Amino acid sequence: MAELATERVYLRPLSAQDATQTYADWMNDPQVNQYLETRHSPQSVESCRAFIEQCNADPASYLFGIFLQQGHRHVGNVKLGFVNSHYQRGQVSLFIGDKACWGQGLSSEVVRLITAYGFDSLGLHRLEAGCYEDNLASLRIFLKAGYTVEGFMREHVTLNGRHMGCFWLGKLHNEHA
Repeated sequence: MAELATERVYLRPLSAQDATQTYADWMNDPQVNQYLETRHSPQSVESCRAFIEQCNADPASYLFGIFLQQGHRHVGNVKLGFVNSHYQRGQVSLFIGDKACWGQGLSSEVVRLITAYGFDSLGLHRLEAGCYEDNLASLRIFLKAGYTVEGFMREHVTLNGRHMGCFWLGKLHNEHA
């Protein structure tokens, strides 16, 4: 696999050994998980390990850890999932679990890296992503990476007892520089 890296971060496939207590703590932190589906049930080192193993066993899923170049610290994950080779498309999702890394533009770098991987290495034609309407930071990250809002699903999810819509975004291979 080609190295997926910028000056500040690199992506590498996760292994069961990457399921640490720190990782489980991210998944249970209401600030980190507020827009993640994992928020609906408590997470443990074992459930994180099972998730990693499930993704690694799925040929339609590519799960990477996000690591800082300086210190090689695991700070989050990015997944290119639901890869459909027949239609040449996949879905991008990510989170930065280490709150000390929030607001530094790392997610933008990661979206650019995983987008290039999907188009250039996997030969996909289309990438998709979704985000809750309140998650404007995520929306800005995908727009900055050249994704286009293709739809808005009204009252699609419930967050803190409130029905909320979701943006659906896409990017085509020919829009990739």
